[in-house]
Amino acid sequence: MLKFALKHMAVRRAKLIMTALSIVITAAVALLAYNISTQVSEGIVNTAAKYDMIIGPSGSATQLAMNTMFFTDKPLGTIPYSLVDELKNSGLVNEAIPFSMGDSYNSAPIVGTDASLLAGKALKSGEMFARPLDAVVGWEVARTYGLKPGDEIVTSHGLSGDGTAHAEHPLTVTGILSKTNTAYDNAVFTPVSTIWALHDHGDDDDGEEHDEDGEAHDEVHESHEHHEHAGEGQICAVLVRSTGFNAWSQLMSIYGGNADYLAINPNTVLREVMDNVDLSRRIVYILCAVILVMNLFVVSVIALLNMYDSREEIALMRLIGIGMGKINRLYLIQNAITGAAAMLLSLLAAHLALLGIRRFAAGMGIVLDAARVYPMEWLILLAVFALSILPTAICTRAMARKDSLAG
Repeated sequence: MLKFALKHMAVRRAKLIMTALSIVITAAVALLAYNISTQVSEGIVNTAAKYDMIIGPSGSATQLAMNTMFFTDKPLGTIPYSLVDELKNSGLVNEAIPFSMGDSYNSAPIVGTDASLLAGKALKSGEMFARPLDAVVGWEVARTYGLKPGDEIVTSHGLSGDGTAHAEHPLTVTGILSKTNTAYDNAVFTPVSTIWALHDHGDDDDGEEHDEDGEAHDEVHESHEHHEHAGEGQICAVLVRSTGFNAWSQLMSIYGGNADYLAINPNTVLREVMDNVDLSRRIVYILCAVILVMNLFVVSVIALLNMYDSREEIALMRLIGIGMGKINRLYLIQNAITGAAAMLLSLLAAHLALLGIRRFAAGMGIVLDAARVYPMEWLILLAVFALSILPTAICTRAMARKDSLAG
């Protein structure tokens, strides 16, 4: 029966291809919508879990959260680095991590910070940055530009990648992060003193070139020492992990009431963002449901037309003694094969689309893993498969009942 079904499908391939395409388009849209919305939600939850406070210049809470958590959007401004020491000496925090951003490498943001920001994130190769002009590169940045430990990269001013280049002071790649499927994959990390030194030299540089790269590195290191002792450094924000709820309340009272600062709980702010994501996801799901209903209608019409066109064929099979039960199985088998092939093509199409949009999404701080398949996606595919054979099952059953009544 299977061999006969395959031969029968070859004869009717044009109509079956139309049916398969209808299923593929519908299922791929549903899979893509579910996968993207789930990855975005998971990324927001996982990113917001580590810190319970972010302190930055006064301005937009959402902009501050997106800038520090996802390295997207522009910084609100600067605050003095002395705030980091103030927080560390307060006895109210376990961690106070400086955060600075304003430069880029081929549009990948350069994040000035300290090694604590990367605690818990494994290195694929190399070692952590230790001094100014060292850099640890995110997995995606390293993959895209073929970077490895020991390579030098030239950064530029601004986040677009086309600003003034810091050509005299390239960064040396000391390590490559392992893949995290977060915004960390798309960024470059360096000591915050690198940012100070590069901008200090960028303002004062008269174009004089150094004879050796080592001399440039030492000069920047000396500049870092000057900034440390003089306390002249500026940063964009401080990521804080307090010692507990009481400490958090005290910190919020101190800095939340200061007009010069903006103190936020990233969980609270990002959950508001998630509410918007969830609303968008519900809208997408409703649209997908409408498309599924429309697809069911289209597949049903195609199935009816196919069965109508096959009346003479069925009559001939009945004439040579083939029972209606076998005819039913024949059409169900060929539709099941068509549906199964459409399922696999839908999954492939959805994840190829993820590959196509991941670079665009990365620019907004959203990291999409094109290889990630959720269990719910298989359930969606099974539902679509059931819809693909349901019209044929109903049609053939009705024909069998009519045939038995006629007999």
